[in-house]
Amino acid sequence: MSGFSDFLSAETMRRLDHLLLGSRWTAEGGRAGRHSSLMKGASVEFRDHRDYVQGDSLRHLDWKVFGRSERYYIKQFQEETSLRVHLVLDASASMDFKHSGKITKFEFARELSAQAAYLANHQQDSVGLVIYDDAVRRWLPAKGGSRHVRHFLEALAAHQPGGRTDTGKALEALAEGMARRGMVLMMTDLLDAPEAVFRALAHFRRRGHDVVLIHVLDPAELDLPFDGVSDFIDMETGERLEADAALVRHAYQEAIGAAIDGFRARCGALRVDFRIATTDRSPSDFLNELLADRKRLGA
Repeated sequence: MSGFSDFLSAETMRRLDHLLLGSRWTAEGGRAGRHSSLMKGASVEFRDHRDYVQGDSLRHLDWKVFGRSERYYIKQFQEETSLRVHLVLDASASMDFKHSGKITKFEFARELSAQAAYLANHQQDSVGLVIYDDAVRRWLPAKGGSRHVRHFLEALAAHQPGGRTDTGKALEALAEGMARRGMVLMMTDLLDAPEAVFRALAHFRRRGHDVVLIHVLDPAELDLPFDGVSDFIDMETGERLEADAALVRHAYQEAIGAAIDGFRARCGALRVDFRIATTDRSPSDFLNELLADRKRLGA
């Protein structure tokens, strides 16, 4: 039987007990909790409007505003509720890479997911899991309770990375299935077609989710610290490229830096929180820094 102790030390759990996993905008869970939520209804205090999204109930439209502006807006109300936390893991073959890091990229993402799940469970929130490569391989909708947490951890422990990445194909339909707004922590090395990735992120954002994109990298993928002529092998296709690392290092570092700048800019346009996590750090240090920063910014 899997438990949090299979992934996390007692010291790590004690450190997590003092943190708060929170959304920048909305929580829309099914149980009472500690999070400020923008819910639709007449039993709580009116807060604001938001744009109508296809699938919203028409009975929550503000017809008076429509009469003045001929635009559709949904009424929102404030209450306290639980947060739905969705952990989305890239489990393609490239995530099995390890060189300068302490663990593989997938192991880093898996441990980080276990810590986020522990934190969500500790604060009585719901947690869900998505594991994908070129298709969704495991999907546990966000729920609470010890039985669900056990299934969550068993799924994390059992899965091994493999296959190619196709983020867009795997996740676009999934976003439509996550009907209630929540927090999405997506962990991937972004070795995929960028447009497909950002189409998937846009789907999550259109559904009102607070999205954190965590770009997981081995430090060697940033620095290219190899000496002499090396064989570089694509872990997903098997394609090989022979190159002298010293001769291409500068151009490579410029290219990877430009790619990361592009990811950050696209995320900014979508209002997605973009973060880089390198596997030479401990996942708990990364999570502590992420949550402290989001708290400072108002999450």
